[in-house]
Amino acid sequence: MRAGFFQYDVAHDRHLNLCHLKRVLEQCQCELLVLPELSLCGYLFETRQKLSCFAENVPFGPSTQEILSLSNRYGCTIIFGLAEKEGTRLFNTAVIVSKGRYIGKYRKIHLSDFEKRLFDRGKENPVFTVDGVTIGIQICFDLWFPEISREQIRQGADLLCVLANFGGDTTYHITKTRAIENLTPLILCNRVGTESMPEMDAAFLGKSTIVAPSGQRVYTAPTNTEHVGVCEITVPSPKSNVICRNFESEIAFHYHVTHPPLL
Repeated sequence: MRAGFFQYDVAHDRHLNLCHLKRVLEQCQCELLVLPELSLCGYLFETRQKLSCFAENVPFGPSTQEILSLSNRYGCTIIFGLAEKEGTRLFNTAVIVSKGRYIGKYRKIHLSDFEKRLFDRGKENPVFTVDGVTIGIQICFDLWFPEISREQIRQGADLLCVLANFGGDTTYHITKTRAIENLTPLILCNRVGTESMPEMDAAFLGKSTIVAPSGQRVYTAPTNTEHVGVCEITVPSPKSNVICRNFESEIAFHYHVTHPPLL
């Protein structure tokens, strides 16, 4: 699979962000492209009311519909982030579309303290299958909790994709651990740029990365600059390495209800 990321400075301007995406799709040939967290609206909002002005329905809102059209035009899969509105609830959501088809959405489960002021917590951890590849999707802080990845692996995920907005190195470093412990390739897309509001300033690092199941970083973007990174990703089947030919069975061992307690 030829897959990768597009890290950029996300604006509080849906039209401008979509223009960035169109420009990249015209120049970049790939089967799968991952965008940053909240890639159509930006990150810092003072109140839920202000955030609500940028939130949209999924899949019938204008952003999802436009990106559906783009995925059809360029024959690819796109995973992007937006603020989703459902009634009075607001979610930090990742949407996956492919070749003109809406595939599904993932709502961020693990919210930072700041995000809890703005968003409702997601409750479901699904996986999504496109062209025979099953994809687990996470959003930034979710990656800090190994349970999210492991639940997705147990549902058959062949590839982990993470949308992010972070300024420190921690999430970047965790990617190697998640890839290694699940013997699964991982794509992380982080944004760049800065945002400010009266209580808070945020600077976003970049360093989007693609990690092989071995933990080797096969591609890493520079810091603080817009960048497109695409490469060939091999999805291993079955998951195995030199010390274990059936990694899924070892994972299942710990969840089998008839298994006696470990000593």
